[in-house]
Amino acid sequence: MEELRLVVGLAHATPKAILNLISEDGQTYTVSDHPGSDFTPCELRRMISISLCPSRPNFVSWIKDFEITGSVEYKGGGIFQSQRDGISHRIFSTLLRPELVFDLLDATDIEGISQEPVDALLTPDPILGVTTITISVGRSTQEAELDELAVIAHSACLVKEMSLSLDRSASNNRDKEPVRKNSDFPK
Repeated sequence: MEELRLVVGLAHATPKAILNLISEDGQTYTVSDHPGSDFTPCELRRMISISLCPSRPNFVSWIKDFEITGSVEYKGGGIFQSQRDGISHRIFSTLLRPELVFDLLDATDIEGISQEPVDALLTPDPILGVTTITISVGRSTQEAELDELAVIAHSACLVKEMSLSLDRSASNNRDKEPVRKNSDFPK
């Protein structure tokens, strides 16, 4: 479900992105803002948010696989590329809150990679609990430089996600440690 949340958040934040959902029976359903689509991104976001609640039915369990197309192309490693107004962008989503992403990107060392200022647009999606990051630089920047910037930013987010997950796991394990009673010790 996390991967679906990330991709749907990215598709929702990226103009002209199309998401194809493949069902258990092999049927393909299209998600986009186009009137002929099976679902809009907002409808799918609502279905996912309802499905995340344990007391509600899972409305997305029929989705076996998915792919994002349209204005977006997969580069690998969770990073996508897109072009807008002649400027290349790299896009990825994270489970981190936007304020954490902002602090991470602000502290990330990208000195010397690009001669031009680097822009990072953060698009939070509170319904899905994801933040989509769109990285761009000026028109004269080489694609390899933009790829490197995106990998650095995405890696910083992944490391923080893992760190927070380990912290939660350790905290949950401390809460579950058995408490020994005096009767457990021999007299």
